[in-house]
Amino acid sequence: MVLKVKNPGLYTTVQDLGRYGHQAEGFSPAGAMDYRAFMLANQLLGNDENAPGLEMTLQGASFEVMKDTVIAAAGADMALKVDGEEFSTGVPIPVFKGSLIEFGAAEDGSRTYLAAAGGFKVEPVLGSASTHVRSGIGGYHGRTLEAGDVIGTGDAAAAPRPFRISAIEETEAVRVIPGQQYDRFSEEMRQKLFGEGYTLTKDCDRMGYRLDGPELVAEGGHDVLSEPTQLGSVQVPKGGMPIVLLNDRQTAGGYARIATVARVDIPKLVQKQPGDAVKFEEISVEAAARLYRDEMEKIRDGGYLEMNNDFRSHVRPTAGKLKRIMER
Repeated sequence: MVLKVKNPGLYTTVQDLGRYGHQAEGFSPAGAMDYRAFMLANQLLGNDENAPGLEMTLQGASFEVMKDTVIAAAGADMALKVDGEEFSTGVPIPVFKGSLIEFGAAEDGSRTYLAAAGGFKVEPVLGSASTHVRSGIGGYHGRTLEAGDVIGTGDAAAAPRPFRISAIEETEAVRVIPGQQYDRFSEEMRQKLFGEGYTLTKDCDRMGYRLDGPELVAEGGHDVLSEPTQLGSVQVPKGGMPIVLLNDRQTAGGYARIATVARVDIPKLVQKQPGDAVKFEEISVEAAARLYRDEMEKIRDGGYLEMNNDFRSHVRPTAGKLKRIMER
């Protein structure tokens, strides 16, 4: 075992890149909400890109280290301390038995991913380690982490890399493609969607983000025959306030869908907090596919990594070894 949970934070779960191929059987994909940050944290450690990690939401967790390992965190800006010393996220950090890892509140963004060398070890369900709390499957006993939980890592021979995650530049708008019922919405309604902004309400979770802003009215009503849902679908129920469906969404839905968030912009959307503004911009299906393909190539080709000049994380292994020798 490697980490013991001292404080679980607000909502911390084990996730990988998701559980696919079972939506027809009623299983939501789940998976890391910000796939880019999740993959980059694993990349820093030389892990497989799908190695299970911990997703912390808004308020980070704290852990006691039970076995020497290397960790890396990426995503929202959460203050990170190891034994009371501040460290940057986005770099590999050696940690030693007996140390205390503490994450603070998210100051920018909402989700931070903690990876450990070898990936966290949990029993996969339907081929995935991802937690889906509503159905109680996957991850650590199908639930959020609690104080006292102890979680280990796999046996994979990870090799931490001498890099840090570079600054990520984002466009302001969240790009969308027309949804399945786009034609049910008049030009006036489309101009409202794209011309005016929306705000994330407090009702935002892994299932979906409920927005507040201009009311959208569908011609012929908002109800449609129940259809399979997609990641990023912008559905408009009675009342006219859009809801963006996310990783833990229901597998089928019966509301008109005016748009779908381009997958390349899912990380940007899911890092927003309640009260943050959202502005939508329409792009073509072809452009959305090209942007996502380019993004995945950039992630996998190391396009978000640069040489790590964090002196403390380089010297920490040596200092840790000396400390243990002196304690003998």
